[in-house]
Amino acid sequence: MTQPTPPEDRSRLVDTVLAAQRFFLEGATKSEIAVELGISRFKVARILDEALREGIVRIEIDAIPEVDEVLSHELAVAMGIRSAVVVRAGYGQASFQRSQLGRTCANVLASTLVEADVLGISWGRTLHSMVGFLPSLPGCAVVQLVGSVPTLELAVNSVELVRRVAECSAGPVYPLHVPLIVESPETATALRAEPYVRRTIEMFPLVTRAIVGIGAWIPGGSTVRAALSKADAAALDAAGAVADCCSIVLDRDGNQVRAAGMPERCIALGVEGLRLVPDVVGVSAGVSKVEPIRATLRSGLVHRLVTTEETARLLLVS
Repeated sequence: MTQPTPPEDRSRLVDTVLAAQRFFLEGATKSEIAVELGISRFKVARILDEALREGIVRIEIDAIPEVDEVLSHELAVAMGIRSAVVVRAGYGQASFQRSQLGRTCANVLASTLVEADVLGISWGRTLHSMVGFLPSLPGCAVVQLVGSVPTLELAVNSVELVRRVAECSAGPVYPLHVPLIVESPETATALRAEPYVRRTIEMFPLVTRAIVGIGAWIPGGSTVRAALSKADAAALDAAGAVADCCSIVLDRDGNQVRAAGMPERCIALGVEGLRLVPDVVGVSAGVSKVEPIRATLRSGLVHRLVTTEETARLLLVS
């Protein structure tokens, strides 16, 4: 049986909420709040600090990303792709840049999707950031293109990402409740035959639009690499891997790398399947992603790119 909240805790919570509302929403001073609650100004300050620390109050800075139209066109022409969206995300922390890219991706989706589309989603932290900015979308189907990736954050995973996008579209969702990489090709074949997996895989040829992340084939830069043993990762290193896109491992020239039983051990949309998708948007940024992005664009798997100004300029000069 759930224990009732002690009266003193309820009183403290009420004081905290009232103080936070008066200070953050109504502009009251700490001295005014102290008089109203019958406590000292210093205790009000402590209550407000605790409200922030405990998550009762959350502050967000909702900066609207700016797009450099000239640089976007220049990058698209230089890279030989249909279009690019270059975001002036500054040179701040990676989390801020991901937020800016995520917001831009949400705008791209909202302005291009129609109800007849079948939207494929791969995986990436920027894509996960995107869902926080998504408005209501046309009621299209949403398909998970890669199996679950390993992460320590339970709320940040490929299944949750697809579920949240589908909530915005109110359309049918096709998840992949299996790992991205399994121990052997035989295990992967057996799992693909399971009805709940086959149902999603059968949607792959119907995908009309896809948004995919691009990983750097370095420690900490790729969830595909992180899912492999050190020996398997080293085998792919030796074979020339520099990037992964939608679980497809690529070399500098954009060719698929085959080693350590890959790609047969993956449960995901394969390279030929991704080539059949009419419109694929790649999302990636950062100094470590310049070579991986270039390799992915050389592969021809991605038709459009969303990135930052810093990354775009490095792509143009390197």
